[in-house]
Amino acid sequence: MRTEPRTAKAAAALSVAAAFGVGVASSIQARANGTLSTAFGSALDAALWSFISGWTLLTIGLLWRRSRTGLVSAYGAYRAHHLQWWQFLGGLGGGLFVATQTWVVPQVGVALFTISLVGGQTANALLVDKIGLGPGGRSAVTPARVLAALGTFIGVTVAVLARGQGNAAPPVLPVLLAVVAGAGLAVQAAVNGRVNRHSGSVMATAWINFTWGLVFVGSWAATQLVGGALQLPLTWQAPWWAFFGGVLGILFVAVSAVVVHTLGVLLTTLFTLAGQLMSAVVLDALTPGGAHHVSAQLVLGVIITLVSAASAGIAAQRAKRRLAETA
Repeated sequence: MRTEPRTAKAAAALSVAAAFGVGVASSIQARANGTLSTAFGSALDAALWSFISGWTLLTIGLLWRRSRTGLVSAYGAYRAHHLQWWQFLGGLGGGLFVATQTWVVPQVGVALFTISLVGGQTANALLVDKIGLGPGGRSAVTPARVLAALGTFIGVTVAVLARGQGNAAPPVLPVLLAVVAGAGLAVQAAVNGRVNRHSGSVMATAWINFTWGLVFVGSWAATQLVGGALQLPLTWQAPWWAFFGGVLGILFVAVSAVVVHTLGVLLTTLFTLAGQLMSAVVLDALTPGGAHHVSAQLVLGVIITLVSAASAGIAAQRAKRRLAETA
């Protein structure tokens, strides 16, 4: 009987911590972009700033030789048919998320948007792992994995409904678009992981991702410009930290592209969601006037989400041990 090497356990634990941490960064990014959107008077302007600032930093990062080598390696993998052309388009998932969030939230509210997004994200993460779209290959859709995904969805639902939901009968199309955007985030994590495996550089992977995200948001801005709806920011007077959404986005893409190798798409998604939800509660508690949002129901939702994510991680480790014992 062979036991799992300590290095593998350490890598798994580190990946879980990183996925949780990137969820925290994502929550802070949402707060930063939301603050900037309010200051600019336009969600599109805030999205453009986030993608342009992030892409500019990553382009400067290409001065580092290893980053350029990573781009060459990724292109070489494409020429050798190890990567397909569509696997480079993960950034479109991020662009779709931003565009959908901007259009859907005013119609159905933050709560229903979040529930729909998480539903699409967790369900498609199961499918993505099943077909082996991510770098870790195929993972069986076991009852434990399904229950963990369902538990996370229930936890997020309990938490976000603690804020209340104003629309009793929301339009069907916006909800479906939110589900599609969530599904797109799962695909984004998978293909970014594939690209990162061949590029060997998180900087190169993030640059490719941000390039396509910028193409998506830039195309959206172009349609607004043609229609005369694009406006300049009302003011640049915003807290300094509100301008770092692009930097946090780089962190999200880079870390996710690495940890998905070890955890797979579903576990990466679950632990990221847990980090997002828990940090959102902490941010509310620390924000002046925001503590009243932290209710018992909200805390219960966070606990359900954390337990579900932890259960999924434990089940995954047990499955690996059983596989090693029978090998």
